[in-house]
Amino acid sequence: MYRAYQFKLSLMDGDEPIWRRFVIPAETNFKRLHDAIQLVMWWDDEHLAKFEDDLREPTFRFVLFPDEAYDHKEHLAYLKSKSELSEFERLMLSRLQRVKVRHMKNVKLPTIIEKHPVLYYTYDYGEDWTHELAFEGVIEDYPNPYPTVTEWVGETPHEGVGGWEGNQMIRKISDDPTHPEHEEYREASKGVQAFDVDKINHMLEVYVTLKK
Repeated sequence: MYRAYQFKLSLMDGDEPIWRRFVIPAETNFKRLHDAIQLVMWWDDEHLAKFEDDLREPTFRFVLFPDEAYDHKEHLAYLKSKSELSEFERLMLSRLQRVKVRHMKNVKLPTIIEKHPVLYYTYDYGEDWTHELAFEGVIEDYPNPYPTVTEWVGETPHEGVGGWEGNQMIRKISDDPTHPEHEEYREASKGVQAFDVDKINHMLEVYVTLKK
C-alpha cells in the first residue's frame, strides 16, 4: 500500500468545465507529477511547463528543464553584480529575488503539497494552458504504485491552434456545415483522439509507475 495524494486538475479560462480528478503516490517529485498530468489531460508533452504557487506574484516556480533554473540564477547574479542599475533593472532584480526557481526533479511532492493546497500548472508558454491543481486529501492505503484517473469532465482542447480562441474557431467551423472550410476541419478533427480513461490509466501504469 502507498500513501497518496488526490487532486482535482481544472483547465482555467475556458467557457466550459474541463477537469480531471486523479490520485498519485505521494513519494515522488514534480517531474513525475508533470508526466502524470500530461497523460491525465491527454496533452502531447511537446512544450515547456511549470508549477507555481501564484500566477501573478509567485514565490516559487518548478520548471521542466534545468536550463530554465540556470538562466534564472545567472540573470539574478548578473544584476546583483552591477554597481548601478536602471529603473527597469531594479524592477527586474526585485521580481527575480521574489521567486525561487527549481528543476521539477529536485522537488518532492510532500515538501510542498500539504502546505500549498492550490498550485498552478501552465503548459506551453505560448498558448498558456493554465490549470488549477487543487489538493483534495491524503489516501493512506492507495494500492497502486502509479497514478489513476478517477473522474473526468470535458474533452481536452486542440493543441497548437492558438489557445482557447483557436480551439473555439475550430469547433465553430466543424459544427457549421455551411462554412467553406467545414469539411477540411471536420476531416482534420478525426485525428484527434477522444479522452479514453481506460487507455489513459493503462498508460499511467506503464509510464508513471514509481521506481522501487
